Amino acid sequence: MKNPKLSMILIFLLTILALSGCSSSGVKTDEIVEDGLNINSISIGLGGSEEDEGITVVRYHFNLWNRTNKSIILKTVEPILSKDIQERLIDRDIKLDINEKVDGNSSEELTGTFKLDTKGLDKEGIIQLNINVKEFNIAIEQVVGINEP
Repeated sequence: MKNPKLSMILIFLLTILALSGCSSSGVKTDEIVEDGLNINSISIGLGGSEEDEGITVVRYHFNLWNRTNKSIILKTVEPILSKDIQERLIDRDIKLDINEKVDGNSSEELTGTFKLDTKGLDKEGIIQLNINVKEFNIAIEQVVGINEP
């Protein structure tokens, strides 16, 4: 950028946007599943891109809890986004390749990012996009054997 004063203002606004965009939500106790995979908290942050001022970087972080007594192989995780947000994606491949073992009754911390085209939008316009990540497509692999007497 040619104007350092404008750069500082932009960085300040993006920092405020990132801080105001952070949210956390927990699973209500009446929604907890007795057995299976659960997400017990999600946090989301928004920030500017260092390469292009018309790009917003969305970072999400959550704990995936394996409430079963069996280990699983966590293959991939992909956030489910609204159609409006999908249309603004810079890169459509937002699937995380994990390929890690998650033991029974344990959790795995997962973090991902994706970039949105927000050219022409100010802070209020970006907030009005209602960027939420609350659900995920999760692919797992589990070994199942015959139950012998």
